[in-house]
Amino acid sequence: MPELPEVETIKRDLSKLIAGGKILDLTTDSAKQVLPSLEKVEKAIVGTTIAKIGRRAKLLQIFLSNNKILVFHLKLTGRILIREKGAPKDDWQHITIKLKVENGNLPAGKAGLKNKNLELRFCDSRKFGWVKLMTNEELRITNQEYGPEPLGDLSLKTFREIVASTRRPIKVLLLDQKKIAGIGNIYANDALNLAKIHPARKSNQLTNEETKKLFNAIKKVLKAGIKCRGASDQYYLDALGHRGSYQDHFLVYARAGKPCRNCDGKIEKMKLAGRGTYFCSECQK
Repeated sequence: MPELPEVETIKRDLSKLIAGGKILDLTTDSAKQVLPSLEKVEKAIVGTTIAKIGRRAKLLQIFLSNNKILVFHLKLTGRILIREKGAPKDDWQHITIKLKVENGNLPAGKAGLKNKNLELRFCDSRKFGWVKLMTNEELRITNQEYGPEPLGDLSLKTFREIVASTRRPIKVLLLDQKKIAGIGNIYANDALNLAKIHPARKSNQLTNEETKKLFNAIKKVLKAGIKCRGASDQYYLDALGHRGSYQDHFLVYARAGKPCRNCDGKIEKMKLAGRGTYFCSECQK
């Protein structure tokens, strides 16, 4: 599932590519992914312009000129791609929003995006993802369902309070979106390795120093993920259809049997709360 760095990368791409663009049409062959209904969404968005692009946790938010918001959740296999009108159909393309962008800040040297007529394509192999039309009040309520942003309003003091409040394994806590927004399996595994903390440790057993190390490690791996434009170990692509490169820098995720980058140990894999969990038993205590 795309995590904070991947969705943030797409947000930044869309801000350059389609902000200010006018929505001309909406089509889909998977109406169940358009909420509350295809008819209501189409009626509300056609003819509006894109005011700005936002992100909250793993949700991508497109703010429209009529004070409505299109909220996308990519779930496991979703992609948001920007293509020139008439470009070959993308794999698993199910929702298409046609746009006219007069003054898009297109990156230099990106062939195929010179036309003002573009398409935002929501591609999703498993069709678990969705786009939902929201009002400002509905978005406010949705945003409140998520915890603080680790690269935004999450302070060390608040993080310590969250960690001390539960006996759950620390990795399970990091994946709880109601407690902390945007961290998924990849970056939780890597942050715990960087902080040298075993993923199954009880959260409230961490010392103040360990909590501080983990707080800093979370920020470091998320920033690295953004710098690498996300991790493309599976389905993720950026808005121009390019792979990210964080998978080339995984610390422990998907590296079972390989040497730990912290010490001489080997990376091991176990299941924790049903999720594949990677760690080094030598340096993560």
